[in-house]
Amino acid sequence: MSKHVTAPALAVDVRELLQKPGAHKHVVVRAPLEDLATPVASVPNDRPVTVDAEIESVVEGLLVTGTVRATAVLRCVRCLREFDQEVQVEVRELFTLEPEDDEDEGYAVLPDDRLPLDTMARDALVLGFPAFPLHSPDCAGLCPVCGADRNTVDCGHGGTETIDPRWAGLAGL
Repeated sequence: MSKHVTAPALAVDVRELLQKPGAHKHVVVRAPLEDLATPVASVPNDRPVTVDAEIESVVEGLLVTGTVRATAVLRCVRCLREFDQEVQVEVRELFTLEPEDDEDEGYAVLPDDRLPLDTMARDALVLGFPAFPLHSPDCAGLCPVCGADRNTVDCGHGGTETIDPRWAGLAGL
């Protein structure tokens, strides 16, 4: 289990669901999560993450089904322009009542009968971030010669890109 569950921001009291298979509870929790970022996407610390889920007690533990959403700041991989985008991810995760050992990679209910949704939300959002975000599908990117943003200015270097001499033989094909 991740080290982020030591002081969970998105924790739900599930005492009434424990040891009662079939019982369920709908929850909506919002809180900011720190250090939620990849090289091209992040959720700033001042923006909340929302978990809207149904928690169902099953024999194996607690099944959480719902959505995780947040407004992320993405960086266009072609021109490096930052822009906001809503990221919403469907989740369906099982939280065990008694983890097998400390090295167990799954999710678990805390000893004080609270369900820490932080790690699940963090994992879902990071996997939901686009790998190659573009601020627009027709982004022209940066000029490889002078570095100018081709979306805003014509630097005059268009079409004069030099071909690597090792690949020059393929240009005629």
